[in-house]
Amino acid sequence: MTGDGNSGQPGRVRYRFPPLERRGVIAGWRGGQVGAVAVGLVLAVLAVRSRPSLSGVVVAVTLVGASVALAFWPVAGRTGEQWLPVLVRWARAGVTGRRFQPDPRPAHGSRARVAGDGHRSPVGDPEFERRVTTSVFDGLRVTSSGGAMGRSGAADGDAGFGMVVDARARTVTAVLAVRGHSFALLGPDEQDARVAAWARVLASLAREGSVVHRLQWVENCLPDDGGAALAHLASHAVLDPDAPAARSYRSLLGESAPVTRRHRVLVAVTVHRGRSARAVRGAGGGLGGAAAVLAREVAAVHRSLTAADLGVDGVLGRGTLTGLLAEALGPTSTARAERPPGPSLAGPPHVRPWPMGTAVQWESVRTDGAWHAVYWVSEWPRVDVHPDFLGPLLFAPLRRTLSVVLEPVDPVRAARQVAQARTAGLADGELRRRNGFLSSARHAREHASIEDRDVELADGHAQFRFSGYVGVTADTEGELVAACAALEQSAGQSRLEVRRLYGQQGAALLCLLPLGRGLS
Repeated sequence: MTGDGNSGQPGRVRYRFPPLERRGVIAGWRGGQVGAVAVGLVLAVLAVRSRPSLSGVVVAVTLVGASVALAFWPVAGRTGEQWLPVLVRWARAGVTGRRFQPDPRPAHGSRARVAGDGHRSPVGDPEFERRVTTSVFDGLRVTSSGGAMGRSGAADGDAGFGMVVDARARTVTAVLAVRGHSFALLGPDEQDARVAAWARVLASLAREGSVVHRLQWVENCLPDDGGAALAHLASHAVLDPDAPAARSYRSLLGESAPVTRRHRVLVAVTVHRGRSARAVRGAGGGLGGAAAVLAREVAAVHRSLTAADLGVDGVLGRGTLTGLLAEALGPTSTARAERPPGPSLAGPPHVRPWPMGTAVQWESVRTDGAWHAVYWVSEWPRVDVHPDFLGPLLFAPLRRTLSVVLEPVDPVRAARQVAQARTAGLADGELRRRNGFLSSARHAREHASIEDRDVELADGHAQFRFSGYVGVTADTEGELVAACAALEQSAGQSRLEVRRLYGQQGAALLCLLPLGRGLS
């Protein structure tokens, strides 16, 4: 993404997103497209050789046409060769019965740990917790850093801070609760200054030798009973509670309670235990060493966010993090439940955050009493936009989650990737010219974006890989259909192209949670 000062308002910065790179193996063709056409041609030759007649020619032409359609005919944003692995995984999940996974804990009964003094402790057995996880949430575990950061870093008074251990991805993630300052109500200059401050936070992570694997921000829009607005009025009102204006305002807040929404912003910091093995070993090794490394990086991000004039409520403790995950996956009644003031959520640290049952369907996923549908942001705005371009999506009256996962790229690797992209682009353009293939405006735009990245690196700017996901949640399947239609309309007003992740809803749901997932 690049900034450009040439806009309709003097001095106002606009931002331009590069198109999604779609470089292929030969003349822009992907490996799957080349393979599909090659297999079709080979089968066509075999058909003609085995039956050298008119019927053999018809079969050969049909095979070639089918292979070309499989390689180039898009259906719901994907060609046939792109759908093939999705369909294979979906069919395999159906055969193995992994689309519906109930929690087997009730059938196993309660477990307790016996302490050294003979007393039984109600603490759950971690080994049993790992055995009963469902297929979607397999390998995920919420635990405490064990004091690696100190009591001052925890939002709810746990020893240390809460972190999610992802055994499959080999990562550990900590989460900060962040508050903005009415960005949509700020003037243009203040908005530009806030975006520049956020850019400085990101730039500090893309340094050589950084151990931060992923940075993710998650914005939740949740239903509310209006209690937060009434509490704010009670603490900031200057009029007497019995004044006509105060009574009128309380009445207005009471009438708007059914449609009241509260917004929550989380920033997740992820460290990869394999790629940061040296730093983890230096901190003591194992999960404790990973927690120490994560604590150091979270503290640095905390300081950077504070310097960027963002309100940071603190690093979430284990109980708080458990409650947030349970709230994100639960029905509306759970999300609307009354919460204590501040970022902390009441919740015992050993309550399992994952749902009791998960049913993955082709276009949605159900967790207990809630239905979810997840979209991928396939294209960001193709025109120059102001910093508040996401306003129509963020303020839509939906129970919605917007997640953006960012991966810092160190300067050496970024320069190497740009050089490879430029070389591949030149070779692809020359091949197109020699063989008479057309070069569209999209190819020219991709080439220009690569040149812009090269210039930005030379100027010292940081590089990131990023991907965005949007999800909606409803209590019934019918409500989910209406919510999806409203989400697609709001995304279009924000100039986003979103694509529903058919056949991948189970894995996509994890991209909405603060886990650092969502990039290959």
